[in-house]
Amino acid sequence: MTTKRTGTRTRAARAVKSKVVLPAARARRVNAKLPPGICRVDQASTRTFGFVVRVGHRRSARGWRPRFTAYFGDFTNGGKKQALAAAVKWLKTLERTGKPPAK
Repeated sequence: MTTKRTGTRTRAARAVKSKVVLPAARARRVNAKLPPGICRVDQASTRTFGFVVRVGHRRSARGWRPRFTAYFGDFTNGGKKQALAAAVKWLKTLERTGKPPAK
C-alpha cells in the first residue's frame, strides 16, 4: 500500500520548521580554580565571607536539595587560604568515607 504525499502541511508542522534561537555560549563555572562543589561567598551586607561546599542531591518535598552542605568562614578559619584548605579537606574526607566529617 502506498500513500500519496500532498504538498500541504499543517500549521504545527510549519511552526516546528521555524528556527530556534539559542542563548549565547557562556562559561558554566565562575571560578574554574575551585574544585567542583565549592563556591566562594562574599556578601558584605550580611558580613558573610567564606566558602560553601555543596555535594550530592536528595529529593525533598520542595524539590531537589544538596545532600551535604558545609560553610567555612574566613574569620573562623584564620583567613581565605585556610578556609579554602579546610573546605577541600572536608570535601576529600566526604568523598573517601561517604559521611560528612565533624567540623
